[in-house]
Amino acid sequence: MSITILSIWCIVATIALLMMWKSQRYYSSVREDIDRMREEKDIIIDFLHTTAEDMSSGELDKTKLYRRIVRTTAITCGAMTACLYEKTHDNKLVSRATEGLFPPQTRRISKQGNMLRAKFLEEAIVQETLNVGESVIGMVAKKMRGIIIKDAMGDSRVIEHGDESLQVKSMIAVPVAFGNKLYGVLAIANPISEKPFNSTDFSLALSLGEQAGMALHNMDALSAIILKNKMEFDLRLASDVQKYLLPSTMPDTQSLQFAVKYIPQQLIGGDFYDFYKLPNNRIGITVGDVSGKGVSASLIMAICRTKLQALAHKNKSPSETLKELNADIVESMRTDMFITMTYAIIDTNASKITLARAGHEPALLYKSTEPTSPAIKIRGSGMAVGMVDSELFDESIEDVEFEFNKGDVFVLYTDGITEALNKEDEEYTTARLASTISKFGTQSAKEMNDAIIKDVETFSDKTKHADDLTLLCVKQI
Repeated sequence: MSITILSIWCIVATIALLMMWKSQRYYSSVREDIDRMREEKDIIIDFLHTTAEDMSSGELDKTKLYRRIVRTTAITCGAMTACLYEKTHDNKLVSRATEGLFPPQTRRISKQGNMLRAKFLEEAIVQETLNVGESVIGMVAKKMRGIIIKDAMGDSRVIEHGDESLQVKSMIAVPVAFGNKLYGVLAIANPISEKPFNSTDFSLALSLGEQAGMALHNMDALSAIILKNKMEFDLRLASDVQKYLLPSTMPDTQSLQFAVKYIPQQLIGGDFYDFYKLPNNRIGITVGDVSGKGVSASLIMAICRTKLQALAHKNKSPSETLKELNADIVESMRTDMFITMTYAIIDTNASKITLARAGHEPALLYKSTEPTSPAIKIRGSGMAVGMVDSELFDESIEDVEFEFNKGDVFVLYTDGITEALNKEDEEYTTARLASTISKFGTQSAKEMNDAIIKDVETFSDKTKHADDLTLLCVKQI
């Protein structure tokens, strides 16, 4: 009986010792996992911190970031070599940064011949381009999943090189991605310990690949913001230059009042206006509209205005002036661009206006003798400048002459006014503009100009216009 009890106690003691041993091993394993996770966290935080410092200082060098990624990964995972392959816009994978001698993935390197070893390795390790789906690197890119090859010797997915320095013994490749966007593939090979990579190394490489993807995403986002800010700065500068090109003052005469309003739809626009002091108490005025918007339209506007200034002072009729302008610029104009404009000469001695209209909106004339009638449309034939050659343009353009007496108002404008839309997609129209001019015809040129702009904005229920807008009013007093 005593022997039986002793046997039972021995069994119980053995089980207890075994449980204690297992418990110690379990807690030891847990501590190792915790230590590994802490180490992994510290590595990632250090990588992110360094990257964030570079970006905050304005350093957006992607090549430098690539080098930091491969070096951090190689050191952290205890690898002899590492490489980062960037995914290009044409769906290729190009090696951009390496640490150590990373073996080529698409071609076999034979043993060294008579060439010096340094020269041999230099020619063997060149920038490599892969297709998505090609080799281990390409498969990671295709499936966006990491691969660990613990024993690469004899693995059919890995090229076996003749040179011992380039043999792959163990390998990990992970995607560098953010969300659904793949930036590239990060690969490491040959542990320094000469033991195969393990799940801990693989987990760490995956984490670094994720953080590298986030860093590249942030760099792209920051680059886009910087580029946007630079473009906005350039556009504001161009806007200031454009405002400088337009007249800062209006003609000073005792018999005429001038008022003008120019509102570009973007920072810079394609509308323009100008005044020219001519002999014998005459004043030239023009309003034009370059097709399109933005920088290209503003450049054409500046060229056209400069050339027209020189031509206007030749003291020819409006139609002859526009003929010369068209001949001067038609050959250099893009086929999808043209300029509509009206050029008018006001003769204060004779109380008349002569104008030529090159495909532009019809001018409007308010007659003080008919105060309740809508302003009259002054049409005149003509094609847009820069659209056709001189033969067709010269044949179509004509001068139109009419009286301009005391109390009359002459109005030039661009289609940003007449084509303004309300909530029902109805246009403001030339007819409505003619009636609005008549409504405010007895007021000063500035009061009328302001009232018309306000009426357009009330009609469209917005202050941001869908097109460039120019309104120029001249009143005989």
